[in-house]
Amino acid sequence: MDIIKGLGEQSPLYVKNCWYVAAWCNEIDIHQMYAITIINKPVLIYRKENGELTAMADQCCHRHMPLSNGRLEGDDVRCMYHGLKFNAQGRCVEVPTMKLSGEDVPDNFLVPTYPVAEKHDWVWVWLGDPDKADEALIPATTGPDDPDWFMHKGHLDYDANYLLINDNLSDLGHIAYTHQNSFAGGKSDAYFNQPRVQMIDRGIRITRWNTNSPRRAYQKSSDDFFDQYMTYDFIVPGVLMMFQGMYKAGGAEACDFGTPTTEMEPDTASFTSQSVTPMTDGTSRYFFSWGPRMVEHKDNPDIVEGMWALANKAFIEDKETIETQQLNIQLRTGAPMVSIQDDRGPNMFRKMIDKMIAEEA
Repeated sequence: MDIIKGLGEQSPLYVKNCWYVAAWCNEIDIHQMYAITIINKPVLIYRKENGELTAMADQCCHRHMPLSNGRLEGDDVRCMYHGLKFNAQGRCVEVPTMKLSGEDVPDNFLVPTYPVAEKHDWVWVWLGDPDKADEALIPATTGPDDPDWFMHKGHLDYDANYLLINDNLSDLGHIAYTHQNSFAGGKSDAYFNQPRVQMIDRGIRITRWNTNSPRRAYQKSSDDFFDQYMTYDFIVPGVLMMFQGMYKAGGAEACDFGTPTTEMEPDTASFTSQSVTPMTDGTSRYFFSWGPRMVEHKDNPDIVEGMWALANKAFIEDKETIETQQLNIQLRTGAPMVSIQDDRGPNMFRKMIDKMIAEEA
């Protein structure tokens, strides 16, 4: 796999038989068009009058004009270049000049449609073989609609290949330095414990304790240091589901650096769901949500604002790092890349992507 030499439609960079996050559910209202490019494919999504979603190629079959530049007429979409109208199944139902002359619309006047689903507050699109579009393969993320958590949500666009963002999300080693002024809280030596990385179905699982981690600014506790437990699943194409808990110092040793026992109550706990959607070979959209337990929010309504301020600072740090990394890679200096212990997660996740792409080929 070459993260630089993208080959557009024939690119070997992407798994096609998987669900990609296209939007937050509330971003698409009834009879509102939403356009996004995913793995170099222009996609148009809109809600019909009954609230159901439809997804199709954002590309008129006549001159490839984006249909999203057109208008909705009921549940049909009209291309505003020459007036071709398509129904929600992608079938052209009207060509104005043909209508005037009494000609029938040819059967091959079609645009591809894609399986689309709503789950966990996200809109998911399947761009591979439609016969393999199993909604059971949608990762079991926890979204802002979950009653046990109080979450904020958003997205960022990167001028970078999605693989570089995936590398970042599957590597906890960068926290000590990239996030020196945010998550690391100025204490880099709390982040040197190596994580446990396991292969799971369609992804990897990463677990780590960070001992003597500095207290988060949003915590009410007066203690200065805690043991932080982090565990998350990272599923192809780049969907992350992470639980984090801050436990009293000594908590990691008390459970032998394994899973916290039910008797161990965290001082604070949070959950984040994130997803990386490759748009083109050099651009990506990063969706995220994060927040505390609902019981914590009710006890301290300001906690989520403190968490969000910290997260936004960290998101900017990652974005700057990854985009400048992409610029350097694009110079194609020919210099080799070496690996260190922190690369176990990224390397294993890339192997999973490679495997799935090879199986499709």
